[in-house]
Parts: sequence; structure tokens; C-alpha cells
Amino acid sequence: MRIRITCIGAMAVCAVFLLTTEAKGWVHVARAGENLDELSSRYYGTRSISIAIRAANGFMHPDDGRLLQGERVELPEIVYHEVKDDEEWDRLADRYLGSPKRGRFLAELNGLSPDEDPAPGKIVKIPYQLLYVLAPDESLKSIARVFLQGKYSVKWLKEYNFKKKKKWGKGDPLLVPLMNVEFTQKEKKRIEELRGDGAPSAEDQQVQMDAIAQMTKLRESFAQGKYVLIVATAHRLLGTGKLTVPQQIGVYKYLAFAYVAFGDKAQAREAFRHALDLQPGMDLSPITTSPKILKVFRDAKKKMDSPGGTK
Repeated sequence: MRIRITCIGAMAVCAVFLLTTEAKGWVHVARAGENLDELSSRYYGTRSISIAIRAANGFMHPDDGRLLQGERVELPEIVYHEVKDDEEWDRLADRYLGSPKRGRFLAELNGLSPDEDPAPGKIVKIPYQLLYVLAPDESLKSIARVFLQGKYSVKWLKEYNFKKKKKWGKGDPLLVPLMNVEFTQKEKKRIEELRGDGAPSAEDQQVQMDAIAQMTKLRESFAQGKYVLIVATAHRLLGTGKLTVPQQIGVYKYLAFAYVAFGDKAQAREAFRHALDLQPGMDLSPITTSPKILKVFRDAKKKMDSPGGTK
């Protein structure tokens, strides 16, 4: 079955920072003529990751993956964590994956037994959590095959999402843990050299990791209709002043969605305006986004594009 990337949820936009001296997450600014296949080959050593890049950014680009000049592209990457003395799988999963219940999945993704805690000093890989929204003709089987390379079953994917529903279909959100998004050694070295003395401090890295976990909880809160919690969490995250640009865009989107649910269109338009300031070419899928949200978003975009509108 063909994966329809135009139906990807556009909210999975959290840049990744590592807690070791390995390469950190990266945002690429596109040059004229570049496409997703080229970025995939350059950063990951294979063109096959282009589908994950498209999904992580919620892009609605042409099928050839052409990018707009100056477009900011978040490049998904796994996180490396060195286990400390008192850390267990459940604790790591709560910190990075949004719930301690994903502890056993984290162990399995690392090829280890969930019945044995990771040894202190061991480096474990933390997956990039992709938010995917099913299109009308997609199945969990096709998602597992494409994004998990067939290593994990549909049953495993359902359990990872804590949902026992038998029928999945159009509009259902799904968290997919990606483990194959790892930069080549060449790109890791280049990125470290570019950062130089500008590498984030340990404190800033911790803020980033906390933000990653909170973004996962924002997604789950939206699915559960906890809009008050979304507003409170979003403002707290923005108040740190240390979110990456992709993270800011994601938070503003959730904030806008929550305000639409409250019926506060003015606040929703303002949140969308902030997101559009950061990514002018941003768009929302008409398939996976409710008509109410789409209308407010388009109103915000139209106002910004009008004479005298704020760019």
C-alpha cells in the first residue's frame, strides 16, 4: 500500500539534542533546487529516510520532494543517553517518550530485555517519536512496514500507542518510534564543527529534552481534549525562551488548536501568526485538520498576506 505523506500530522516538530558529546539534532535551511531525497542521502547515507523527513515536518510538497529556498527542515534523529545508577527503563521512557508505560518498548527497541534494567554507563538509543495521522487508504500494517522496517508487528504498534481499538482509519493519530534516523559520522563531525563554542550548555540541553517529552504530552492532551492543560503547558514551554524554531512552531500550533476548541478565534489567529512568522510557507493538511481549525488558520494567513499585514 502506498504511503500518502501529504496526510502527515504537522505537529511532530521537536528538534533533538543529545546528552552526550555525540552529534545533536539539526535544522537544515534549504538552498534553491534541493529536495528531500538529497537531504536524506547527505545526512543519513540513504534516500530511504526522505519519507521520515517529510512526515516529521508535515510537508505538503510535490511528490519529487522539492524544497523552497530558505525553508527550514527539521532532520529527525535519535537521542543517545548514558544510563545513570538509579535509572530504569520506565523512568527513561517517562522522561523521553511521554509515559513510563513505554519502558518495555524502549528496551525492545534497543534489543534488550525489559525485565532487566539497563546497566549504569550503558548508552541507550532514544527513538524519534513521529506523529502520523492515517489517510483514508492506509493501514497500520503499511505504517509498520515502511517506518519500522517490518521489525515490529501491528499488535506491537497498537500497544505502543495504548489503544486496543480494532479498527483504525482516516484521521487516527499514531505515534511511531523511529530508530533508523541517525546521521552519518561525516555529518555529525561537520555539525559539531559548525556549532563550535556555540554548543548548548548542559542546562540548555536539559531544557530541550524536557521540551521533547512535553511535546509528546501535548499531542496526547490534544487527542484527549485536555485543552486547558495544552494552553498552560504551551505558555510554560514558550516562557523558557530556549525552544528551537521547530519546537516553537509545534507549540504555537497546539496553542492555536486549543483556542479554536475554546471558541477564541482571535487568540487562535494570533498563535497561528507566530507560527507563520517562523515558517511563512507552513500549511495544514485539509485531510487531517478539522474545517474549524483550517478556517481560522487560513484567515490568519490571509490577514498576514494582505497589505499592511504583519509578516
